Order: sequence, then C-alpha cells, then structure tokens
Amino acid sequence: MKRLLHDIAKYFLPVLFLSYIGCISLFTHTHVINGVTIVHSHPYQPGGGHEHTTAEFQLIHLLSNITTPEPAMWLFFAAVLFAYSCRLYLPVYSFYSITEEWRAHGLRAPPVSIL
Repeated sequence: MKRLLHDIAKYFLPVLFLSYIGCISLFTHTHVINGVTIVHSHPYQPGGGHEHTTAEFQLIHLLSNITTPEPAMWLFFAAVLFAYSCRLYLPVYSFYSITEEWRAHGLRAPPVSIL
C-alpha cells in the first residue's frame, strides 16, 4: 500500500505543480473594485465576464498570500521540498539490502595501530 501511494505521488505531484504554474500563467486577470485593483488567476471563459462576491475575493486573498514572520521559513520549505523530491525520484539503497547479497553483516572492527 505504501509503495502504491509512493508511485501515485511520484507522478501526481509534478502534474499538480505544472497545472498550478499553467493556471497562474494562462488565466491571470484583474478586477477593479472601489478603486482597488485585484489581480488573481483561475480558469474562466476569456470572452465572458465573470464576477466574484466579497467572500470569494477574501478567500482568493487568503489562498494566494502566505505570511511568515521570518524569511528563513522559505529556505526551510525549499529544503523540505527538495528533500522530498529527491526521495521520490532517486532510488533509495539501504546498507542492509546491499550487504544481504554478500551474506555478511558488513561490519568490521576499526583499524588498530600499536606504537
């Protein structure tokens, strides 16, 4: 089961990321409400106008803005994302599985030098 979820995430997360980037790039538009310009993106019909309620604008604002007290948090999130991506795409070899082929535990005592 864990392997199935890993395989699904391996392909689903890049597709999700690319569709998010595509949505931001292709569907950006503006609304002017009470002299305030609101820029956001979501799929819509380019020819037909569409409107948002105040609650929808607030939800779009909350989903679009992430505020952290420290700029270092972005470094932490980038490191976690990088580590997770490496875990998904690079094969994982454990010491135990490699040494199983040798039929030995693979451990030895440290070298000793008598002066």
